[in-house]
Amino acid sequence: MIKKKLTKSTKKSYSPFEKRKIVEEVRSGFYTLKQSRKKYIFSKTIFCKWNRWYFKIRLLRHFKPKLFLTMKKAKQSVDELKKQLLEAQAQIDKLQLKNTALETMINIAEKQLNVDIRKKSGSKQSKN
Repeated sequence: MIKKKLTKSTKKSYSPFEKRKIVEEVRSGFYTLKQSRKKYIFSKTIFCKWNRWYFKIRLLRHFKPKLFLTMKKAKQSVDELKKQLLEAQAQIDKLQLKNTALETMINIAEKQLNVDIRKKSGSKQSKN
């Protein structure tokens, strides 16, 4: 049987404040990644994770618009469009009713007065 030596883990846990500090030092150019790794003792993979975390938490909120606000604006624009649609439908109904009334008036006037009120499609205009 091979016996393994039990060694103490060299992993150190860093608080979010320390992670942010390390990432900001490297991003600002105060330390290179190599210098920072030597000073704080962490792997390159860990730094990549911290960097991604830093970008998501600290920077991304400044670049992306708030989803809630865009959804709220979209809901308002949908409500406004629905209102405009209802107004347009009401106006169409009113105009159709008016057109029907005018057509009926013209038909009655033509029957009672025996006069052609509607313009014929091929007729010429009279000269005065």
